[in-house]
Amino acid sequence: MKTKTKFHPFGLRVVKTAISVTLSAALVRQFATDSLSVFYAAFGALIAMDTTFSKSLMQGLTQLVGVLAGTVFGYVSVLLFPGATPAWIAGLGVLLLIVLCNTMKLPFTASLSCIIFLSACLTPTDNILRDSLFRLRDTSVGVGIALLVNAAVRPYNNKKRIFHLLARLRVFLPQALEKIVVREQFPDLQPAVELLRLLDRELALYHSQHFFHRKHDEEALLRGCYQLAERMVQELEAICGMDSLGDLAMENAAAMQELGLELPEAGLPARKCTRHDTIVMNYHLEKLLSAYRYLTELLEQ
Repeated sequence: MKTKTKFHPFGLRVVKTAISVTLSAALVRQFATDSLSVFYAAFGALIAMDTTFSKSLMQGLTQLVGVLAGTVFGYVSVLLFPGATPAWIAGLGVLLLIVLCNTMKLPFTASLSCIIFLSACLTPTDNILRDSLFRLRDTSVGVGIALLVNAAVRPYNNKKRIFHLLARLRVFLPQALEKIVVREQFPDLQPAVELLRLLDRELALYHSQHFFHRKHDEEALLRGCYQLAERMVQELEAICGMDSLGDLAMENAAAMQELGLELPEAGLPARKCTRHDTIVMNYHLEKLLSAYRYLTELLEQ
C-alpha cells in the first residue's frame, strides 16, 4: 500500500485567488486612477489568499505589517535625502528591514516590506506620505476582499480528509496484522507511519481553523480517533519487533476472525516459542484489536 499524492491542475483555492484578484482590481479602479493602486490591491489579494480563513487572516495581517514597515522606512529615507537616494541607503534600508522582520519572526514579510521601501526611496513622488498611505489603503482593500471571498466561497473544512485517512489505516492494519501473525511475514509498516504523519498534519490544520466548525466537540473526536490509530500502529510495530512470535490466544483468534481475517480451521500450528513470547504477543495483539474495535465504533458514529 503506497501513499500517493494526486496532482491537480488547480483547486478551489486557486479559483478563490482568481476571484479575489479580479474583484480587488475592479473595485480599486472605481476610485483610483493610478495603475500602482490597482497593482497593490491585486497583490494584496494574491498574497492574502490561503487554505483556511485563519491562515488568510494571518497572511493579511503579516502583509499589512510589511507594507507599514516598508512605508515608514521609505518615508524616512526620502526625508533624510530629498533628492536622489544614495545607493548605500537603499542597501542599508533593505538590510535593516530584513533584520527587523526576522527579529519579529515574520520572515515572509521581508520581501514585501523591501519592495515597498525601494519603491518609495528609489522612485520618489511629489507627496511621499500621501502615496504611502494609498499603498497601505490599496493593499488593505485586497486583503479584505481575499478574506471575504475565503469566508463566503465554501470555507475550507478538511474533516472528510481526516476520516478518509483513518479509513485507509483501518484497511491497511488488518492486512498487515494477518501477514505477521498468521503467515509470519514481516509487513512494510512505512505506509502506516506515513498515513499517521498525514493525519497529524491534517489535525494541526483543522486545529488552526478557528472559524466555521464546532471546533471543541469535533476536534476532541478526531484527536481521539488519531490516538487510537497511533496506538494500533505502535502495537503492530511492537509485534513486528519481536525476535520470535508466540502462539495465538483463542480470544484474539476469534477477534481477528470478526475482522474478516482468514485463519486455518484447525488453528495455527504450534510455534517454537517460549511462554513469555506468547504472553507478550497476545498482550500487544489484544491492545491493537481493542483499539481497532473502538476506532470502528467512533467512525461508524
